[in-house]
Amino acid sequence: MLFIMSNIRNILLISVLFLLFSCSESKLKYYEQNLETHKLLVDDINNYFESTNSSDLDISQYFTTGFTFYSFTAGSPKGVPATLKEYQNGILSQLKKKGFSIEIGHSIYLPGIDENTYEIDGSVRVYYKATIRGENTVELSAYRTVNFEDGKISGIWEWADYGGAINQVYK
Repeated sequence: MLFIMSNIRNILLISVLFLLFSCSESKLKYYEQNLETHKLLVDDINNYFESTNSSDLDISQYFTTGFTFYSFTAGSPKGVPATLKEYQNGILSQLKKKGFSIEIGHSIYLPGIDENTYEIDGSVRVYYKATIRGENTVELSAYRTVNFEDGKISGIWEWADYGGAINQVYK
């Protein structure tokens, strides 16, 4: 009898593990697709700053219409929000027009998790190094979380020392 109970318990354990892994596997598929979208975006941003062409950056195809970029500067614990237009034309394009160059380099990508269930949800977490060139060259480490809706980026939350980087670029 003990042998039968042990086998039933093992079968139940294997079944539960199979269900957990099969659910996570579909979320990992979304993560991998979303990760590729994010990598394409990074490539386009890097190419924009490498190019001598002064045309505006158009990366809108990667984002939802309600996209918001949040940066966490000193004194803004809830983040400073920016719309897609402000992020694309206000932040990135203005940096290039002012003679800055940005190169997003070494990146470590991890699957994001739902803040309530703690399960993989298809979002992307990124630790990365950016090289900023102006009067001087500065390397910056940053962390961001990237949320997606239907394969497009719906929100980015980014933590980096922008003020410190700008101060060093102008030293």
